[in-house]
Amino acid sequence: MYGVNLDCARVYHSPDYIKKYINDIHDHGGNYILLHLNDNERFGVESSTLGQTVDNAKIVGNTYYNRDTNLAFLSKNQLLDIIDYGYTHKVEVIPEIDVPGHAQSIFKLLSYTDNGKQIVDKIKNPDGYNEMYYQKNETIDFCKTLLNEYVDMLPKNSYFSIGGDEISVDNQKNENDVVNYINKMDDYINSHGLNMMMWNDSFHKSVINKYNKNILINYWSLSGEVSDKDEYNKNVHLRATMPELNRAGFKTINCNNYYTYIILDKSSFTKSSFNTWKNELKAWNPSIWNDEHNKDIDKSKNNIGASISAWGETNGQYNDVKTYNAFSPFVRIFLDKFKNR
Repeated sequence: MYGVNLDCARVYHSPDYIKKYINDIHDHGGNYILLHLNDNERFGVESSTLGQTVDNAKIVGNTYYNRDTNLAFLSKNQLLDIIDYGYTHKVEVIPEIDVPGHAQSIFKLLSYTDNGKQIVDKIKNPDGYNEMYYQKNETIDFCKTLLNEYVDMLPKNSYFSIGGDEISVDNQKNENDVVNYINKMDDYINSHGLNMMMWNDSFHKSVINKYNKNILINYWSLSGEVSDKDEYNKNVHLRATMPELNRAGFKTINCNNYYTYIILDKSSFTKSSFNTWKNELKAWNPSIWNDEHNKDIDKSKNNIGASISAWGETNGQYNDVKTYNAFSPFVRIFLDKFKNR
């Protein structure tokens, strides 16, 4: 599996521009696109659970805007059309509804609904990083209700991502609680005839054999790229490496942030930066999983692909047009590297 992870939360991407990526992926030998539909900044798709619907939206041209946040979002019909377009172009469209972390936009939209404050009071972990209490059954039930709006849009045996990254897992009880949460979400996704994908953050060494092994893991970082030294060392100590996950029976996609993360900032797109990235990409292959370190490489057959990502960390500087014009050359070069695999 070789494809693209597109941040549709910090940047609104219109259906026409998402289809441009699908065309590029098809033309350059890739086979999927993951749409990161929500984050702290925006919930980027229609949701009746969150009160963000086309019926109460402001419409400008073909774009829907939430009247409370003034942020654009995709309608369900637009998302379904994108999924169908991908299917006809042999590119799997993987929606990602990121739970239980990166949930600030979920909490915000709930606050505008009639009983949303009560829901937020039950599921929000005020001590976490914009996250829900994954320990609570109320959170599991809420997440299932939210995902239920989208799971039946996909062809059977497709992938659906729950994100699952950058949440607080600090001790043995947390580890077992997050295993319970992840496995229940996987069982739910599977019950709809789909396969679950998520990021590697919550997969810890000590409980590696307690997770459902059918989950496909996007491996982006061992450390989480945190700046605090103690937290960095803690993450490295607790988290499973990509080789450990593969040996345990998990399949992985290499999303090594050092080589494959493109941040939407003008410094990423200078001629010098582009040439540096191209040269580094030539020396990289999906067996190199831990930043630029190439000592503990992973040649497992369970490491089944790689992807390139665009993340809109500098919110507001890039729209869909500017992002596509800047990012698409990276996509084409990246996918061409793996075209004959």
